[in-house]
Amino acid sequence: MRKSHSRREAVLPLGIKNKVRTELPALVALTAIGEPWFSEEHRMDLLAVALVVRELAPLESLQATCAAELQRLCEQPVTLDNKVDIALNLAECLPWLQLQPNNRIQRALAALASRQEALVAA
Repeated sequence: MRKSHSRREAVLPLGIKNKVRTELPALVALTAIGEPWFSEEHRMDLLAVALVVRELAPLESLQATCAAELQRLCEQPVTLDNKVDIALNLAECLPWLQLQPNNRIQRALAALASRQEALVAA
């Protein structure tokens, strides 16, 4: 006899809570730091996590502080010397981000995209 399992399927906004699309690129980027194959795309994967967490986290929270530091580290040349600092801040941001509701993440992404469009238009 077959058991019926009802699974609640969540629609993920732009894949943000899909670990393969968010955590994996950031973790690959972290691994790439100091390697000859580290690229601008890796830096942007790390920066994306920082920007979304900064948008969502309450001011002065540990997550906001770590995201701000991660953003600062990613807005300068990323070197092997700052790999540990990036890893520590990323380790605080990623798990927290995974706990956030989809609708909050979707609103944060929309706000970030809107601000980026305004900057490009100016």
